[in-house]
Amino acid sequence: MASYDIAVIGAGIMGTTAACDAARRGARVALIDHSMPNPRASSIDHSKVFRFAYPDPLYARMAAAALPLWRALEDESRERLLTQTGILLIGESRELYETKTFETLRSLSLPVEMLDSRQTCERFPQFNAERFPYAVYDPSGAILHAERAVRASLSLARRLGVRMIEGERVSAIKRKRETGAQAAALVMESGSEIACERVLVASGAWARSIAPFLEKILTPTRQEVIYFEAPRAGFDAGQFPVFTALETGFYGFPIHHAGAMKIANHNKGEQADPLAFDDRVSDESIAECRTFFSEFIPALKERAVRETRVCLYNNTPDDDFIIDRHPEFENALIVTGFSGHGFKFAPLIGLIAAELLLSGRTSYDIDRFSLARFL
Repeated sequence: MASYDIAVIGAGIMGTTAACDAARRGARVALIDHSMPNPRASSIDHSKVFRFAYPDPLYARMAAAALPLWRALEDESRERLLTQTGILLIGESRELYETKTFETLRSLSLPVEMLDSRQTCERFPQFNAERFPYAVYDPSGAILHAERAVRASLSLARRLGVRMIEGERVSAIKRKRETGAQAAALVMESGSEIACERVLVASGAWARSIAPFLEKILTPTRQEVIYFEAPRAGFDAGQFPVFTALETGFYGFPIHHAGAMKIANHNKGEQADPLAFDDRVSDESIAECRTFFSEFIPALKERAVRETRVCLYNNTPDDDFIIDRHPEFENALIVTGFSGHGFKFAPLIGLIAAELLLSGRTSYDIDRFSLARFL
């Protein structure tokens, strides 16, 4: 039976960055998934948002710590993974997410601007100034090229000597005692086993099948994503920001894939089975996007749909992450529940996971991500 220092279950962005970080530290690492990358995984889309812009200082500090790690990954992989655009948070009332975000970034000495609607539309005339009174602009905002980042991390993992085990699904973790030390064995659906000293469960919404107690904690939801054609004049990444209008739920991107811009709604969709969810986008969702455009970005309301996809959110009840030991296996770590906003932190989560697995501690504050809050 093959044996490793660390076996990582899940080759999405969290698993691959953790595998790379552990391999850099000299560990013998195996990365296991039935497909690399998995086209239905939450990590796989053309884009995700990077931003410092959070009202919560913990997440703002984590994003600031993650950015140099993304830049280092770009250098190491020789791939462009971020396109800086800034992010515009459209505000409709003064005591909500956007103003709290402004106050938080100012308190952390991170760059941020408060703009009234006139100032906003002088800078970004694509928006309808009559629809909102103010906006907050975070210049750190960027397009994270998500699928490219996953593929770059997989390629880097191979170069670092990570053993890639593709075409297998892990069905269970079991204890295995060898020479007096506690080790683990991963049982595959095929019946084969992999021995390891430590395990990282980073399989997103599929983590519930490996750690069944997560069934009562994690709720996967379908999130419909739509790519619309957009005119190059005014909607390229150098002219148009990533934006959010969270009172409506909508967020979007400038043109970044095949002449199209992306829009989606952050409000939680219907609950989904990760193994068998409907990946069709409804006509109603497309119509809701057009209604949003007609109010906020009128030039886009009649544009053609170029592409659609369904993304899975993997939600905890409080939308905070889980980064903690498995309650039944001391040598197993679980990282999951990234609730639709975790991708931007991936190289930091990978670093934290590698630290915990190899040394039992991390230099970062992760108390809030404990499983104890749910168990």
